Amino acid sequence: MTKSKSSRWYETFFGGLYTQVLGGENPEGRAAEESRMIKKVLRLRKGRRVLDCPCGMGRISFNLAKLGLDITGADLTALYIRRARKRAKEQKLDIPFLRCDMRELPFENEFDAVVNWFTSFGYFDEAGNLQAARVAFAALKPGGKFLIEMINKSWLIPRFRDKDDNTVNGVRIISRNHWDAKNSRVCNTWTFIKGKKRETHRFSHVLYTAPQLRSLLRQAGFRDVQFLGRPPLGRFTRHSKRMIAIATKSLK
Repeated sequence: MTKSKSSRWYETFFGGLYTQVLGGENPEGRAAEESRMIKKVLRLRKGRRVLDCPCGMGRISFNLAKLGLDITGADLTALYIRRARKRAKEQKLDIPFLRCDMRELPFENEFDAVVNWFTSFGYFDEAGNLQAARVAFAALKPGGKFLIEMINKSWLIPRFRDKDDNTVNGVRIISRNHWDAKNSRVCNTWTFIKGKKRETHRFSHVLYTAPQLRSLLRQAGFRDVQFLGRPPLGRFTRHSKRMIAIATKSLK
């Protein structure tokens, strides 16, 4: 059966006015700080190979490269990959950027770490999310680590709002939100308005508690799964706004 257009929201959502919103949500200074955090929590030494997926326009990729890491970026959005490649060329940086679905990464035993940052996990159905974790597992060298950073379900649900209206980078965002408890999915309709331009996009993704995410990662082959909370970076609790999962591929 062919999937409906709405179930493939991730193929179209990230273009248009959202490209301008993304820059406001994730300023370059924050990307540098977050990249230092990634290097620290993964204990990565210079020269280690890291896959940033999905990489967007490369805000984390470029900052990790500046820290001396050997970076590869992968993302499904063609516009983002074109911009990342252009920036790498302008800065004379040897960072390959691959256009690829995160469920279909063509790597095996190549990376010391795979980084999935900013609630970029959980886009698909249960089987698709498990597949994304499995291909990350396959891409890692033995002993490699898979890092997922996302909003913490236990923190968000008591604070869930069914509507919101704010402005980021000059783009007004009117959001209508629905919590699908049966499938543990946040389903959103966002309308972007800038001048006379108006766009409406729908998207949804699965939210996880730490035990739920640990279970999925273990199904994918990982055994050791640890969690950190932020902000500030530290011990994870159900009250942490965001969580970082670090799953390690066994040496055997």
